[in-house]
Amino acid sequence: MLSYARNRNVYDLHQTVSATWAQGQQPALTGHRRAPGKAGRNTVLAALMGLVFSAPAMAALSDTIHPFVGVSYSYDDNLLRLPDSRTGDNAGYSDTSKQVVAGLDFERPVGQQQFSVTAKVSKVTFDRFDELNYTGKDATANWQWRLGKHFDGTLGGTYSQTLTPFTDFHSSQLNLRTQTGEYVTANWLFHPSWRARTRYEQNKFNYDLTSQSYLDRTEKIEEVGFDYLAASGSTVGLLVRQTKGDYENPLFFGNELFDESFKQDELKLKVLWKLGAVTQLQFEAGHARRTHESANVRDASGTNGRAIATWSPKATLQFTGTLYREFSAFEGSLATYSLNKGASVAATWSATEKIRVDAQYLVVRRDYPGLEQSALLGAYDHNHTSSLGATYTARSNISLGLNVYRDVRSVSPAFSNAYRANGVSFNANVQF
Repeated sequence: MLSYARNRNVYDLHQTVSATWAQGQQPALTGHRRAPGKAGRNTVLAALMGLVFSAPAMAALSDTIHPFVGVSYSYDDNLLRLPDSRTGDNAGYSDTSKQVVAGLDFERPVGQQQFSVTAKVSKVTFDRFDELNYTGKDATANWQWRLGKHFDGTLGGTYSQTLTPFTDFHSSQLNLRTQTGEYVTANWLFHPSWRARTRYEQNKFNYDLTSQSYLDRTEKIEEVGFDYLAASGSTVGLLVRQTKGDYENPLFFGNELFDESFKQDELKLKVLWKLGAVTQLQFEAGHARRTHESANVRDASGTNGRAIATWSPKATLQFTGTLYREFSAFEGSLATYSLNKGASVAATWSATEKIRVDAQYLVVRRDYPGLEQSALLGAYDHNHTSSLGATYTARSNISLGLNVYRDVRSVSPAFSNAYRANGVSFNANVQF
């Protein structure tokens, strides 16, 4: 059965045009270039897909390969997320769109190993802003490996090409963002109650518009840590993580180089606490320090962390609450990064065997430590996003979904756009 999470992530266009936390900034850009060549960036992804499809058949085709198709229709009354002062009732910037998706899910166990692939292509067309029509591509390949009883981990790759969201990029010019990623993790259970782990991840971002090429970057993450494994299933551990961001096309202001490349070092406590059969708390928090290649006035340090609490008082009802305080890359020209402080609450109710209802409310404030010495002292923006959706599972492989949402931003003067946006989307999908 297709889950509602898949419906929202695969078929709902509003996830692209209204995602509050989405990356991709810089308004009113000009100039267009062809997307850079992708050769050589998908080594892990291609190798995994080849390995998966060349593995010996372990199950019937219907048990391993699941094609799916879907279509969604969306309406947004302020597609470009323009300020109220420019749009009035936003009638001039509303639009409807259609998204058609086709793809497949693939899963195959081979001994202790588990291989999985998801790939999809989506064709998105707009009624009014037809210059934004595009073809999206997404793929994920993952190998969950195991060696004996003491070693396990993952090896995988991702690829995504999609329209840059309008939350911070407010131009009607077509601007596709391509992201490729590779990752590997390894765990060593060297004692029944103790585990050592490590992770390496690399993500590369490229933007289609020449005027946004200064945002092209590579981020590399290296992490080591250990956990104590309690008999109850809870875990507690420490991790050390370093993230390096390398910007390929730094900006020049006159003769001065403005390089946004950075390094971020973190030491954090990581906890999974199972408080009982219905309550669970995930917690990762500690100290982070962010430094930059140039303009060290932008350096900052402080508490970074995220806590997620899940409560399921009934089998048909679940509540999830999230709190976080994290440094995050800012994809614009006025700042190198933001300090995001957010909270959200979500509820899922399985009203019947065929009907599921989801509701979410989130608020996030972004401050910009890198601007403390500039004329934009104290710059911030503040987002409130709410959504309500329902999914009807007509059959085990057929589902229909309806979702409404509202997105509101307030800002400090002269820094960003304050806006309001409302939308609705309907989707239908079938898995074979």
